[in-house]
This record gives sequence, structure tokens and C-alpha cells, in this order.
Amino acid sequence: MSIIGQKKLWTNLGNIDPNAVVSSLSTGEQQLVEIARSLSMETQVLILDEPTASLSESETQRLMQIVKNLRDKGLAILYVSHRLEEVFELADMITVFRDGKLVSSATKKEITPNNIVRLMVGRDVSLERTRKPKLGKKVLEVRNLTRTGAIENVSFDLHEGEILGLGGLVGAGRTEIFRCLFGVDPINDGEIIINGKSTKIKDPQDAIKHGIGFVTEDRKTQGLVLNASIKENASLSILNNIKKFGWIDKNREKEIVQSYKEQLRIKAPNIETSVISLSGGNQQKVVLARWLATNPKILLLDEPTRGVDVGARAEIQSMIENLVSQGLAIIIISSDIMELLALSDRIIVIREGKNVAELKDDKITKEEVIKFATGADAS
Repeated sequence: MSIIGQKKLWTNLGNIDPNAVVSSLSTGEQQLVEIARSLSMETQVLILDEPTASLSESETQRLMQIVKNLRDKGLAILYVSHRLEEVFELADMITVFRDGKLVSSATKKEITPNNIVRLMVGRDVSLERTRKPKLGKKVLEVRNLTRTGAIENVSFDLHEGEILGLGGLVGAGRTEIFRCLFGVDPINDGEIIINGKSTKIKDPQDAIKHGIGFVTEDRKTQGLVLNASIKENASLSILNNIKKFGWIDKNREKEIVQSYKEQLRIKAPNIETSVISLSGGNQQKVVLARWLATNPKILLLDEPTRGVDVGARAEIQSMIENLVSQGLAIIIISSDIMELLALSDRIIVIREGKNVAELKDDKITKEEVIKFATGADAS
């Protein structure tokens, strides 16, 4: 590909400074860089493995168009994705695997999305939303939260029994809000009020003491110790709570982790199994177990179903709805806009570090989220 072609490709993939250090970019931006690198080479066969997992709706559409253009120019493309709408939009031939085995291969005219889900999971799966929200007391108030260069004057409330969605493009500032609420990054201005009391959250330990749990967007680098066991990972956040005479109560630790293994249906021989050997969905369940063990009142979920299969995705979504029905207050970030719409009772749209809209009831639509996330509302 020519230099001009590479520049055009870079522009299409996103507004990222070519001179930026990759480690300073968000997960979604890093994914864009990786895709740009792959497409910049003179290739005959291009393999894309979950290329849109970290991308927003608008970025996904840009990438899909690039893939279509490359296909039309004769490039052979192997596209791996759990997002069925992408598969049906792009693929000529669809092949389904389950447990490492090929179970079916057909043209998209010969198979339906429901058939694919059934083949992938081995059973019927319903992705329909059934929960009706029952809001309790206000547990969190965020007032004019500001971190210079990241977020500015962000304000919202959260109630018991509510799922609040944060919508927006990759890099809009959603994850930065979570990092400030959890004490990972300090704030320059604003107020965090928990259960009616103004609270200073200096670090993650402070956040945990105030009943906040945080499932990060990148479980492999931020959420898990990959070479450690399920037991060691799931108990990381409660070690101080299960000490006996200054030592870890191993029986108590085993009892708690085993309980969550069964409750979350983590598929593994036992709790001594290394998490690196687990599927993405089961790894994510281990991260959830770690934070649920702290008995949180507020749970921050950043891309909770990223990179997991349809079956695990449905299970995790069901768990989220079950938790909130028990009174837990949840804030969720998802680049999958359909997931965000399906789970959220309200959506706060974040653009360029500011909350620009609050959507609820019949205003919670894909079109409304995209309109405010992209700034189309100002045109």
C-alpha cells in the first residue's frame, strides 16, 4: 500500500495522533492502531479476530466499510466475531465452532441468527430483556466531576436497583469517569456523594471501603493475575477480611470462592485451576466473583462482555440483571450499543469528557445515543 493509501486508511480509522506512545492510548485506540498496522501491509489474506470488540458504533461502521472495500478489491478475509449483525453484514460463508470443533458451515442465506446462536451454545438462548426496574434510594451523586484533560463537570445520580449506562465514542471519557470514582485517578474538582455524604476517594482501597467495585475493560492486563488460580484471583480484594490471627483463613477463602464458582457457573475443574486456561467468558466471571466477594453497593462495569461468546454473554447479562434486581446499583459502559440499550434503565451520553444528554424511557434508542455521542445534535 502506498504512503498516501496508508494516510487515508489512518484517517478513516480514527483521530489518533500518529506520534502518540501506544501505551498512552485507550484499549479501543490501541485496537485501531493494530488494525491500521495489519491493513497497511501488502496482504492477500487478512485475518481479523474480534476487530470491533473495543470500538464504538461509529468506529465499527468505519471499519466495516473498510473491510467491505478490501473484499471488493479481491482480498480474502477471515472474520472472527461474536457479533452476529457484523457476521451477516460481511460474510459470504459462515462457519460455526463450539468447544474447538466445527459444527456447521453454510452461506448466510442458508442459516439464521437464531440457528447460529443455537449451534454456538448447544441450546436455545434468549437475549430478551425481562427485568422491570424497581428503584430504591439514591446511593451515588456525582457533581461537576472534573479531571483536567479527561473529564469536565460531569454530573449524574444513581439509585439502588438501577442500571445506568454511559454511552459515547471510544475516548469520550467514560472509562476516565470510572477511574476517578474508584480512586485510580485523582480529581481536580467536583464532589462524590455516597448515601447522602460527601466522600473523598483517595485510592481504590477507599473506594472498596465505600462499597464500590470496578470491573475494568481489559481483564487480562488490569483485572486478573493470569498465572494465578481462580481462588487466588477471586479472593484478591477480600484478603484483609478473611484473616484469622494475622493469617489468611484458607478454609474461609476456599468456601467463599467455591460459592461464587457455583453461583456464577465458572467452568473449571476446581478453584485451583489457573485462570489463563479459562475461556474469556469464564475469566470475566472470575473478575465478577472477585468484586462480588467484597459485597459492593455500587458496581462499575466497563465492557463486561467484551470478547466472550454468545452463551457467556447471555449468562453475564443475566447475572447483571439478577444483581440489580437484588438492589445493587450498577453503572455500565459498553461499546456494543445494543447491549447498552438492552441493559440500561437510563443512559448518560458522554462526549469529549462532558455529559451531553440523559436518555430514558422512549428516548433510549440507538439513533439518540449516536446523535449525541457524535455531536450530530449540535448540527
